[in-house]
Amino acid sequence: MAAILLVACGGGKETPEKPSVVPAMTLSPQTINLTAAGTPVSVNISSNVAWTATPSSNWVSVSTLTGTGNATIQVSATANTGALRKATVTFTDKDNKLARTLNVNQSAAGSATVVPAPDAFDGTKRSDLTYQLLVYSFCDSDGDGWGDLKGVESKLDYLDEMGVTALWLSPVHPSDSYHGYDVTDYYGIHPKLGSEADFQDLINSAHAKGIKIYMDYVLNHSGKGHPWFKEALADPESPYRNYYFISSNPSVEYSSFPMLKYGSWTYSYNAGEWKLASGGSPKITITATNEAVQTGTSNWNLYWWNGSGDNTPRFKDNGDGTLSMVIEINGTIGLLVRKYMSWENGSKYGAKNGGTITLGTPCELVADGADMSFTGNGKYKITLSDVSNANSVYFMGAFGEWMPDLNYGDVTQAESNACFIDLANSADKWLNMGVDGFRLDAVKHICGGMNSYNNGANQTLLKKWYDRCNTTYKNAGHSDDIFMVGEAWMDHSVEKDYYKGLQSCFEFDYWGKLTYAVNDKVAMYFAKDVMTFINSHKNVRSDAITSIFLTNHDAARAAEGLGKNLAKEKQAAALLLTSTGKPFIYQGEELGYWGNQSQGDEYVRTPIKWTKTGNVPTVALGGKVDNGMLSSSISVEAQKENDSSLLNVYKAFARVRNTYHALAKGTMKEHGTYNSNNTSYPSIGCWYMEYGTEKMLVVHNTETTAKTISLSGEDLTKPVALLGTASIAGSDLTLGGNSSVIFKLY
Repeated sequence: MAAILLVACGGGKETPEKPSVVPAMTLSPQTINLTAAGTPVSVNISSNVAWTATPSSNWVSVSTLTGTGNATIQVSATANTGALRKATVTFTDKDNKLARTLNVNQSAAGSATVVPAPDAFDGTKRSDLTYQLLVYSFCDSDGDGWGDLKGVESKLDYLDEMGVTALWLSPVHPSDSYHGYDVTDYYGIHPKLGSEADFQDLINSAHAKGIKIYMDYVLNHSGKGHPWFKEALADPESPYRNYYFISSNPSVEYSSFPMLKYGSWTYSYNAGEWKLASGGSPKITITATNEAVQTGTSNWNLYWWNGSGDNTPRFKDNGDGTLSMVIEINGTIGLLVRKYMSWENGSKYGAKNGGTITLGTPCELVADGADMSFTGNGKYKITLSDVSNANSVYFMGAFGEWMPDLNYGDVTQAESNACFIDLANSADKWLNMGVDGFRLDAVKHICGGMNSYNNGANQTLLKKWYDRCNTTYKNAGHSDDIFMVGEAWMDHSVEKDYYKGLQSCFEFDYWGKLTYAVNDKVAMYFAKDVMTFINSHKNVRSDAITSIFLTNHDAARAAEGLGKNLAKEKQAAALLLTSTGKPFIYQGEELGYWGNQSQGDEYVRTPIKWTKTGNVPTVALGGKVDNGMLSSSISVEAQKENDSSLLNVYKAFARVRNTYHALAKGTMKEHGTYNSNNTSYPSIGCWYMEYGTEKMLVVHNTETTAKTISLSGEDLTKPVALLGTASIAGSDLTLGGNSSVIFKLY
């Protein structure tokens, strides 16, 4: 019986073995820094196996030496009465198949937490810090859902507290769009934003707080609704005809515009940049005939194709306002009518409604209309009538059909061009009201459209514009030069040449260098990179001002590029405000706004949320606002109450930049040890800021864990700003993860 039972239980099969577990374990953090007193620090263990912890030194204590799976342990130490000391704790599994090491640093006896004590601010703002704001979405003073000039004026205290020295206002001129870049009156103020008196009040109130006003000026194009453009199209004899690029055959005539031909450089014709402004509708009629096959020699031709190939016979001019030809058709053909023998813009005419031609029925044609088809078997007469109505008019609109490009003629003589003078006269009006400078939109496209920007024509024109405005600025009573910054959005190697025309340009490569320092935890090159920008600009002109910034209204938000990581956002602010150059902060950046343009530009132009529960102006944006982002915690009210908020980081670092000449006007100089050659400390960005007799030491740690560096010979007794945590033991500085500190040396 026992034998039978044994066989029955075994069933003739072996029990399968359980699969072996591949041991895995991670520690977070991997490095800890203990105070001299040895205060415990938590370490998280994520493990799928049992583990054992073994300290390398007896001064290190671990709350739990063995465990299974995930755990949080406390690591502490005996009091340190000597120098900085280091040890490790090794975590292994029972089979010793893996080992993980925790690095333990303990500050020396007498180490002290860094507590910043900046000098008292004397009230003179030196930071050269500009705040970019969108008037239509910044602050709404009258409750109509549009931000306005009075709203900006009501928040000058907020901007002053941030240490701002200038405001860059989005376009305030009348326009047909919410954003204002399609100007319809360079001499006016958009009624939704306020009145001319409101603008004057803003200028006066801002100046009283030491804040300058920069206007956004659009020189590349006007709006399609501008009276200049309307009259130019309506009347070929109008003087405004010469303010634009208007042609009935632009592919042939574009080279006759002096502004599109400069020296040895000629604008390359791009049909997509020329837009149809007006044009009649000729008609095509197909009838059966017994006449002989016949074509002509006019410019008009029929482009038709079938399975055997393409054909382009020319129409015969009948002398009575009609054109015709007789051809033989067998089967179905596709066809278009062409005004010119080549494919230049204005040539193609197709069906206005539908694409099938019915025998004997006139088919209305329009420029760039649909392809047509006809089915027949025999000889057919094809007649074009109302051809005189086909005198189409085109204009150049590189940014779209609602923004026609402005024409300044021969740029070497632009100061005598009527369009240039008109625009300059409008600028004079605002300068005489007290405006302090301009941000110039799309400067690389002014001469030559979207595809031509690496040429001297733009630089020549911009220099003439700068000089003209600077003359007015000085005549208004200023002893300094006007500030003018160009949006030359391109690689630094090309952008630097625009300093031949302007005093300042935005350095678009700056953000890339900063995100590399923060996201990739490689800050060692940052000072060298920034000074490369600065020096190359000054090599072009000695008074160059490099305008540095994180992002603006045309790009994904800074927080988006930093993974919505608050620690990184704070450090980006600290890096910006400790760099040489003229820093710009974009509306909402100081609050941690995120967003991208996947659903429209409006989502990177979000209104400021001033209070925890209040509304924001959304009408101008058509309601395209991420209300999920605009929680109470991101509001100005909430962040003012939180000492560790992003807003207060911007305010603290702006304040010391305003306090110390070296931070505001100084030159970055790499540290002798922790620099672009020290690959042992890649996350450490360390440099001096020097100006006159003043010298500061700036140190950033972009790693997420603490780092200790030796700064032998440096005076670390005067910390003036701190982000995160830092401690000093003798000449050793320990900076916490994503932490920054500034010391005044002398």
